[in-house]
Amino acid sequence: MKLPRGVYHRYKDRPHLWIRYQDEHGKTIRESAQTTNPEIARAFRDKRLNQAAENKLIPTRRFETITVGEVLDFWWERHGKTKRGFMYLMHRLDKFRKIKARNFMPETIDEFLKDLLKTHSPSTVNHYRTILNSSFNFAINWKKYDDNPVRVIPQIPEREARDRFVEVSELAALITQCQIVKDFELQGFIILAACTGLRKTGVLSRRWTEVQLDVEFPSIYLPKKDSKNKLSNRLPLPQMCVLALKQLPSYGNHEYLFPARPNVKYKENFSRPYAWDLGKRFRRVRDLAGIEDLRIHDLRHFATTMLFMEGVADAIIRKMTGHRSEELER
Repeated sequence: MKLPRGVYHRYKDRPHLWIRYQDEHGKTIRESAQTTNPEIARAFRDKRLNQAAENKLIPTRRFETITVGEVLDFWWERHGKTKRGFMYLMHRLDKFRKIKARNFMPETIDEFLKDLLKTHSPSTVNHYRTILNSSFNFAINWKKYDDNPVRVIPQIPEREARDRFVEVSELAALITQCQIVKDFELQGFIILAACTGLRKTGVLSRRWTEVQLDVEFPSIYLPKKDSKNKLSNRLPLPQMCVLALKQLPSYGNHEYLFPARPNVKYKENFSRPYAWDLGKRFRRVRDLAGIEDLRIHDLRHFATTMLFMEGVADAIIRKMTGHRSEELER
């Protein structure tokens, strides 16, 4: 079979075709066409010739060897590591690191996200899409790459805001179950979240220097750098919260209330001093307590609901919990 001009077999024992052409400076380039089909190889060679004629070939070819790992690393060092929580997600992307960015197809990304959706919430899956999308956009802006395969993949629709209120009996059942399994760390987290209305990260990232227990009015301080609305806050602690905090294993032993546990996935570069998530332990205790459809974030609603029932003014509740007006209306 006669091959089109500039298309040839470089190796007699291999079926894949190669192409030959000249770049902008007249230098002969030999490149694998990644196909056994002569027509596809010819079309690929024509594309390269057009790029050379438009003086676009050399920059384009420069990106042919870039890997997904290089794109991710460039983004991480200059931008990603400043984003709280992304470090705990990056390991799932390791399987793509050696793939050339040119071969990282939207279909591969879409399949990866849909597979994650079987075991993770839509918001968590969207975090992975955000990491990949941001990485490629960042590389494009810095002239390190020229295409974003994530762009065509839409965000996964997330759950609508819900009105799941934790009943006192449910909170009591969670605390009782924590005591049965002797997980006093989770017990302290649950009570602190339910009594203050702090978000999960706001609870887990607290230092003991920000807590006052043995005073007339016990309190916990949230600096503005750790607040979603960028406002600092000092919240009062009821006596049950004080007792629960004193039962924490870290009391008098660590800088943070909820120190991070060693994790085999991050042996070499594990640097976060406090825990990022107690979700698996929370769900276990929740199921043991026989409670359905309850998430960690619902504990935040408990504090807000109790304040409403006590007749506390909306403005004070917003100051204490950081809720927006429309959230309080819901």
